[in-house]
Amino acid sequence: FFFNDTATTEIYTEQIVGSVRCVQETGIKESDDYKVLEYQTISDYAKTHAPAPSKQTDRSRLVEDYVEPQYNSVEVAPQMDKVSLKPNFPEHEIFSMIGDLKLSTQPKELTDPKSEYQVMLVKHFYEPCFVLEFKVKNTLDNIILKDVTANLQLGSEDLRITHIFSANEIKYNATESFFIIVARNPDQRVITGSGGCFLKFIVCEVNPGTTEEITSYDDEYQIEDVEILVSDYMVPQGLPNLTFTNTFDHIQGEEIAQTYQLSYKTVELAVKGLIKHFGMAVCDSSDEINVNNKFHSLYLSGSYLRLEHVMIICMVGIDANLGCVVKIRVKSKDGVLSTCLLYTSPSPRDS
Repeated sequence: FFFNDTATTEIYTEQIVGSVRCVQETGIKESDDYKVLEYQTISDYAKTHAPAPSKQTDRSRLVEDYVEPQYNSVEVAPQMDKVSLKPNFPEHEIFSMIGDLKLSTQPKELTDPKSEYQVMLVKHFYEPCFVLEFKVKNTLDNIILKDVTANLQLGSEDLRITHIFSANEIKYNATESFFIIVARNPDQRVITGSGGCFLKFIVCEVNPGTTEEITSYDDEYQIEDVEILVSDYMVPQGLPNLTFTNTFDHIQGEEIAQTYQLSYKTVELAVKGLIKHFGMAVCDSSDEINVNNKFHSLYLSGSYLRLEHVMIICMVGIDANLGCVVKIRVKSKDGVLSTCLLYTSPSPRDS
């Protein structure tokens, strides 16, 4: 539906963005201290390990197993009743067709707590898609908001908005939710994206005493960017102390690895950034750094959407010429999942 037949190498090299650069083999002077790191280009790795592109007929589908043909374009439908602490979706058949809820993120503020419209975002993940729930509070006593929704861009061709369910009405001091369903490319596992977001609504000015409408007009309100992160897909899964390496060696699946040059100034900052980026459990107290070691190994364990156990080893070092060098080793039963995680790398802003 929106995927193009693109060379595998191009797909993965385009995912390494910002300050992240793959260490090139030709620019490395190996020594005994650093020979533990294996340097190779992204393109070489992608050609060897990445899954082959699907046929055009396969890549054009939009999770057709749960979206009916008449929903090819974005629908805007009214929201029903108030939401509770757990998802209380509108009464629409699409919500019964997307399967079981895998996980929900913690609410994130997208506005200042003192703003006139306060917005919180919760991301509900399902196997074929995720649902963005925007909780909006109206703090203006002479204003009623109607048909509240959003203009959202996620900045990824692997994510597509399929349905929007607006909030009918938000009165003074009330909180209501609207929902946006986003389908993921079924050929991928972990898809990230970010983009600007504007609330869109009708402002109804009312008489505070009688709530009689005085006037109404269309308006919009900019909120913080919406981000879909690697950590959103992961649930920390701890292991008994001092069992990580043995478990890593025996877990089923092929280990894949890649080395990156990142713009962190210290090992400590890199470790914090990697933990936040992957959103997994730290094992064997590996977040404690011995400054006397030239390399530090960080052990991470987690579950992808509560479906698949993933283990990651991050070997972090600081080189006088290269700066921060990180070798990331990923292992899980799902090779596509491992590849997707490997080709997402944190930037310093993650820390």
